[in-house]
Amino acid sequence: MRPQLSEEEADRFRRNNVLRYVRTAGAERDDPWSPTPLDAAGLTPDYVVGPGGGCASVQEAVNRALREQRKGRVIIGVTAGLHRGLVYVPPASLAVTLLGLGASPSDVVLAENIDAEMQGSEFTRRFAAHFAEAPESITKLYRRIAGLSPISTANASVVRVENDGFQLLNLTVQNTYNCDRSRGGDLAVNALGQCRNGQHQAVALLVAGADRVQVQNVALRSFQDTLYLQSPRKGETVRSCFTDCEIAGDVDFIFGQSTAWFEGCTIRSLGGRAATTWATAPSTDIRTSYGFVFEDCDFIHDGCAKGRHFLGRQWFEGVRATPFGTPDIAGYHVVMGHQSAYDPPRGTISTATLNSVGKCVIMRSRIGDHINGAVPWDDWGGNRWNPRYRPALYCARAMIEYLQDWLDAQGQGYADLDTDAPFLAEYVNSGNAS
Repeated sequence: MRPQLSEEEADRFRRNNVLRYVRTAGAERDDPWSPTPLDAAGLTPDYVVGPGGGCASVQEAVNRALREQRKGRVIIGVTAGLHRGLVYVPPASLAVTLLGLGASPSDVVLAENIDAEMQGSEFTRRFAAHFAEAPESITKLYRRIAGLSPISTANASVVRVENDGFQLLNLTVQNTYNCDRSRGGDLAVNALGQCRNGQHQAVALLVAGADRVQVQNVALRSFQDTLYLQSPRKGETVRSCFTDCEIAGDVDFIFGQSTAWFEGCTIRSLGGRAATTWATAPSTDIRTSYGFVFEDCDFIHDGCAKGRHFLGRQWFEGVRATPFGTPDIAGYHVVMGHQSAYDPPRGTISTATLNSVGKCVIMRSRIGDHINGAVPWDDWGGNRWNPRYRPALYCARAMIEYLQDWLDAQGQGYADLDTDAPFLAEYVNSGNAS
């Protein structure tokens, strides 16, 4: 099935509508936001990172701005070259712009090797000195992550943004993790030393609950989980806007809970490691108006087999036991509960997990032949039933009809929803991307 929007349905997905609403799902605040294009030539840095610039690292420049109690917009210019080290930008009374001072995004690269399976001891050994001189708002975050083992996906990013109004312009953020960490077992490895299977989440850019984040003319590179758009908490949304960017990866490489607009972007699926790629994995709450919306984008690939890959799958976030499908486990039973858990053969699913339906709309874009043209959206958990399975759901009506008897038994209702509003859809697929 290839869900298509009508002209009338597509009209509701204009940029100003998508970026208009924020915060609590089902009771979102009307807060219009219409970011204007950034002019790199017209920006004068307050701090410069690089040889002769006064700051040895981007983190040092952020630290200085915080210590000096700067207000308003602070511009950090980054000179051409490779800049290693993590970058944490916390909530503050200032809004940070990171500006690459090269001629193109490839001239300025922020890079580090960090992944979700890293232990706290390794994180400490590698990054303690990097954060030693940071203000308390940053060292507190560093200490929390250092106390985790493993550190998890939510803490495995090169750039972490908790700063409302943050801007990123004219540079590359690359997580250089090579998908080569093995937790034991017989894992297939390719010629580049990459494990074809397993847990290899490695985030380039994490928008960690920040609102009104603007990213322009930026390249984001990793393999699994390149761009993480995280809400401040379950059942809330914030907004990000991406224009003229390139985002590359293989597994779920644009994912998360919040609302995001992508315009004029190149979405590159990388072949060679994973047999199947998913460009998106939204986990938008069912009552949040918008998830990910792509306008005038190119979905291309680098060595992917024709017709075997997907535009995305809906991240069934936190699921342990599913009410969907026909179980093949004797005595399997799942009910609503405060937490999602599974003690075979019985499980519970929380309202937050059930409501993580994931929303993604692609409009006036060009889609390469690597995408399965007949079934561009994949099931969560594969095409065979397992305790975390959920089929692709194209609107609320599909979900409610699928689970009607189960929902009635749980006393779970969705009477206030627009049941025909799309979760997953495309509009005006104008030709194929190369």
